[in-house]
Amino acid sequence: LKLTAKGCSASESPPAMAEQPGLAMAAVGTAPSSGEEPSGPTVSRSGASGMLCMPPERFVALDDVVALELADLEYPWNLATIEDKIEEYTSHSEHINSSLSARVMQNYQEFVQGMQQVQAVETELTLIGVLVKNGRRKLQERDATLVRGSMQVTKQHRKSERLAKLLSTMAEFQSVVRMDTELQQCLNKENYCEAIRQHAALRQALISDRFKQFPGLGGLREGLDLHMAAVRQKLSDGLKVAAVSADFDANRYEEILRAYSMMSPDQTLSVGKELLRHVVECIVAVSRQCMLAFSSAPSHESPSEWHRKAQLKELCRSMDPTHFVAVTAQLYEHVCDFLYRHHSLCAWHADWETHAIAAGRDVQGNQNFREVLRDVKEELNASRRSVWDRIQQQVALVLMTLDFQYPGLSEDNFLQILHMTQLLIEEGDAFMAECQPARGSAPSAGRRFSEPIRTTLKSKAYEYFQSLHHHAWVNLKIAYIEQDSWQRLPVSRSFTLIRTDRLKPALPPRPQDKQPGTDVPAVPKARTFESNPFRNYKPLALQKAEEPTRQDAGGLGAEGAADGEELDDHALLRHWIDDNDSLPHQQIGSSMLSNSNQGPVVSTSTKELARVLERYFRMMGAIPQLALEIFQSVIQLIEFYVQCVLGLFVQDRQLRALLEDMDAPSPSQPGDIRLQSRHEAFLLQQLCPDLRRAAIRTRDFVASLSLPDACAAALNMQPPVTGAVLLQVTPFEKLTSPSSLCGLSERCVGVESAGSLLGDLRGVQQTLLQLLPQREAQEVADRFFAHQELVAAQLRTFVCVCAARDVLEEPEVGKVSLDHFSNTVQALRWEAKDFSQGSPATQYLQQLRSQIDELARRIPCAGGGSIPYATQRTVWRWMEVRIMHECAEVVAKCGRKKSQEAIQCLADDFQVIRNAVQEIQSFNTLEGPEEVPLLPPDHPLSHTVQWDYLTHYMEAHGLPAADILNWCKRNQDYPLRLHRSLIDYVHGSNPKVLRNCQVEFEQFLANHIAETN
Repeated sequence: LKLTAKGCSASESPPAMAEQPGLAMAAVGTAPSSGEEPSGPTVSRSGASGMLCMPPERFVALDDVVALELADLEYPWNLATIEDKIEEYTSHSEHINSSLSARVMQNYQEFVQGMQQVQAVETELTLIGVLVKNGRRKLQERDATLVRGSMQVTKQHRKSERLAKLLSTMAEFQSVVRMDTELQQCLNKENYCEAIRQHAALRQALISDRFKQFPGLGGLREGLDLHMAAVRQKLSDGLKVAAVSADFDANRYEEILRAYSMMSPDQTLSVGKELLRHVVECIVAVSRQCMLAFSSAPSHESPSEWHRKAQLKELCRSMDPTHFVAVTAQLYEHVCDFLYRHHSLCAWHADWETHAIAAGRDVQGNQNFREVLRDVKEELNASRRSVWDRIQQQVALVLMTLDFQYPGLSEDNFLQILHMTQLLIEEGDAFMAECQPARGSAPSAGRRFSEPIRTTLKSKAYEYFQSLHHHAWVNLKIAYIEQDSWQRLPVSRSFTLIRTDRLKPALPPRPQDKQPGTDVPAVPKARTFESNPFRNYKPLALQKAEEPTRQDAGGLGAEGAADGEELDDHALLRHWIDDNDSLPHQQIGSSMLSNSNQGPVVSTSTKELARVLERYFRMMGAIPQLALEIFQSVIQLIEFYVQCVLGLFVQDRQLRALLEDMDAPSPSQPGDIRLQSRHEAFLLQQLCPDLRRAAIRTRDFVASLSLPDACAAALNMQPPVTGAVLLQVTPFEKLTSPSSLCGLSERCVGVESAGSLLGDLRGVQQTLLQLLPQREAQEVADRFFAHQELVAAQLRTFVCVCAARDVLEEPEVGKVSLDHFSNTVQALRWEAKDFSQGSPATQYLQQLRSQIDELARRIPCAGGGSIPYATQRTVWRWMEVRIMHECAEVVAKCGRKKSQEAIQCLADDFQVIRNAVQEIQSFNTLEGPEEVPLLPPDHPLSHTVQWDYLTHYMEAHGLPAADILNWCKRNQDYPLRLHRSLIDYVHGSNPKVLRNCQVEFEQFLANHIAETN
């Protein structure tokens, strides 16, 4: 209204508003007078003209009126119509403006009066404002003089009261802060009991209602938990020092326990479990630190990075085996210290009351402290098993991860580790035995405590021994058996391959349970840090095998020889190593042979094998839990040695015949030559059945072996390598040498050295019984010796048989071979019936006799006279058997043409040969032990080594035809070709009967071979 009045007063005349038609239209549209009705959509006429008035909305709307009007026009536009519209709207505008002016003029007086009233009110308000300002000024003057002084006094009084209250509160704050400071000082001084007291007081103060309203103490409230965490950490660190450190402070440990006793149940924890946790953590950490100290980082990684991320297993695998002893000693030293510390803590708790009373302290006072002592003592005793089990677990992990392989880890170092581990087991058993009730047999009871580490030690010892065993196996073959000249070593009569004093365990003796020379139990060792057996550990001097002295190994001294008797053990020694006939056989008398043959037959390979076996026996003493497995390895080496001797000194065809598989189908065609060779192989296998079984078993076992990579390198082969390479034995090069009698001396040395080895093993049988498990020692030893001696005897038999055959069958050995002799003799005229002029084979018999005499002279000189006399006789007797068998071959080769008179003549000729063989003086001496038969009486082929073998065959040619087949079936020990010749001789005139007899007998023989096998 004020603004409107000012606008009206500024206007001198109402018509001025009429000059603004737009404003008049807006006024009409927005503010109609009270006497008029609001404008709307109704249509009205204007005055006298009677024209229609447009709706006001068209003019006051926000839309574009021109655009609307243009939109209403029809297209195309008519300009005349548009002009008419413009004129119409112009008239409308003029009419509206005139109406507006008329209305304004009608209300002009009232508008002027209103404006005058507004101006009067404004004047009054200005006057009031002036009065108010004057009143304020006067009030300010009064306030300055009277009120302000009294108000200042009141304000100062209230301020002094607030300051007094603030000082009181600050004093209380200072006391709280002082408690916090003292708490921190107590922590720094390790005064844990006082720190806990201060913490409790501070906590009680901060939770009171007095301080709850102060936000400034929120930091102290939050610091309570931090302080308690710091106290617990300090106490835990103190427990760690007490649990694992060698510097044990009893007073500090007691202070820690008292601090724990002062803590509330929600703040404290199990002290025994905390001690156990620290011990376990330290065991793991120390194990890794020990490995880090001796391991080497890979070349492609930095040492710091390797040490940071390497795991325990990686550290163990990367360690040089030469450091195994040092790292084991260091690790065992630390774990023993843990045992000793745990033991000392238990002892401190057990003796605390006694020491406290002796010190004059009150032991009945603090009940909480006594309860903590009791609980910790019980937890410590109960945690012995956990501590020792965790140590065993860590030690077992280290041992299982370290690479125990020979020769990377030497035998001495392995024995040192074995000795140290056994000492650790003893320490652990003693540690655990103290928490058990007293028992009658403490050692047996203690074995239960260390079962995990014992099992691991046994496993690793077996792993190491297997690598050593395989390496010894390969080394024996490639460095000795293949390189050996198989000459008899010159040793004295008292020489032994294996001696009892060299079988002592290499480890130092175990501590005695009793005092030396008395039955008083030994004083238990004080188990303290100073008595730790691994502290400053130095490898022990292992007990080496003593070398034989001259007095032990030599023969009789000058004072030991009988009066008038001069024994020269070495009369032939210089000739044994020379493969020639430098010593004429006339100079080799019985006395010289007797003296020289009293010594054992030893080769370089046998001596090395004995050295390896002594190492194994010492291992049995050092590792009793593996004694049986090591003894099985001893058996494997001996059987492998027998296998190698068999492959060296037997022709391939003879070895194949011995090992031929009899399970293969038998030839089904009559007259098949394969049945003949199969029957010959069968007779050869019947001669030495145990040797064949042992050879097959050894070959199968060796072929199944998987040799370590180190063995593959020794064989100059790429891994993986199987044991089949060990079976590749090249026959001895002299087996076809006439000058050396087909390697006769080397063959004899090979088989006799095996017998010497078994004989020396029999001499130490009682020592072996002590090394083997007591429950089965006698049975194992008896079975071993019975079997090996039988195999050795059959090896000797088989090699001697093959040697005799080779010597007699080799054409270049003498003037005539057996094959040449039999082929020549069988071609003579044996169909004759009159032999009164003598045998047609007389000159050939003389040649054979000369050949026999020549062999009788050469055999004692073979190998420089190194073949023992008993072995010479054995070879000679097998040569006699071979000659006798060839005589039977002569009879069979003569076929149908021979007459009965010729058979009798041949019998006389064979008697001459027999006499010639048996009359050799050098092989008929009565000196020495009683002669042993070539085959035992119960042997299935014992009949074939006697001259009756030939006699019975020749007599069978005179049997009735109906009895021939039965005779053949009863005498399967004759070769098939002899049976065929006999059947052909008797039934040759009747082909049908001949064929039926041959078919029936061959079928019978094939069935006999299959059933016997």
